[in-house]
Amino acid sequence: MQSPHLASHLVAGLTARAKWKERDFDEAFRLAGEAAQLATAAGDEEAWWNMRYLQAECLRDQGRIEEYLSLAFELNDHSLTSSSPELGAKAGTMVAIAFQGLGRLAEAAAMAADAAKLAARDADLLYVQILAQRALIAALAESRLLDDAWRECLVLETLLTDDVDEDTAGKGYWVIGNVAFLADRVADGGRYHDLAAERLSPSKDVDLWARFNRASAEMRLQAKLSDAATLRCIERAELATDIVGGSERDHLEMSLVRAHWYFLSGDMEQATGILEPLCARSSILATQTSAEAHFLLARTLLESGRRDDALATFEEASSLFDQAALPDRSAAVRQHLLHTDPQRGRPHGE
Repeated sequence: MQSPHLASHLVAGLTARAKWKERDFDEAFRLAGEAAQLATAAGDEEAWWNMRYLQAECLRDQGRIEEYLSLAFELNDHSLTSSSPELGAKAGTMVAIAFQGLGRLAEAAAMAADAAKLAARDADLLYVQILAQRALIAALAESRLLDDAWRECLVLETLLTDDVDEDTAGKGYWVIGNVAFLADRVADGGRYHDLAAERLSPSKDVDLWARFNRASAEMRLQAKLSDAATLRCIERAELATDIVGGSERDHLEMSLVRAHWYFLSGDMEQATGILEPLCARSSILATQTSAEAHFLLARTLLESGRRDDALATFEEASSLFDQAALPDRSAAVRQHLLHTDPQRGRPHGE
């Protein structure tokens, strides 16, 4: 008996997804667009939705966050989305991730919280719920709402049962470890990142391995751990980023981690050599990441005796943190300004 042929739009969709897995994002985007048109012609609205979702993933993975947000909005507002908790939660999570990438952290947390609640209504949507929960924790952590983020981490941990595949569990433990480091729970951070490292494998997904090691290094550096384990994370991340190619944004984020390492190791010359060109191109980064880069450059310049340049860069970092609605980080920058130049360190509006 012959197996029934797959409809042409489904075949096109599989080809598009294969290209996405190969990281050929331009081709995957083009093929997903064709598959979406074929799905519309075939009257298969769900297949159309999935292909538009794949197109959005291509934009996200290329760092094209404005376009990603616009497509996420389109799917979030679609009539099919409102009729399905699964699609609603997936679209809401996309919008949350896009908001976070643009530094709109409060909106990101609100969207992700709604998406997680939507997915929690149906036990079959465990994976969708985990995805939303991770987006929620990331937005809260970047907003430095660490008590809230930790509470949501404990919710996430209950979802990481033995039924969940290693990849999903690894990503979950990774985000919990990040929050632990940020909350100065350094031993917990190391433990959760070890649980993540056991489950994530470079042979399965080099890009994920690169991002995990970069984030691990970043969190360890924020906890002022400039030890051999941190350097190993940085070197693994750099190697894996080189293997997968990575977007310009990936490379800039990677070099920020390396610069932080040099700063903590006392090598201001190397740190400045990386940070000055990085800050000049930082408009392609999320606002909060650009702010962190300027803050690090300002401290590096100060250590190097370039006081005037440092003061100007502190000012820039402070206004970027204000833009990203991170008043605590902005206040931390102004503390540095106050120590360096009491006249300029006053909070805005005083």
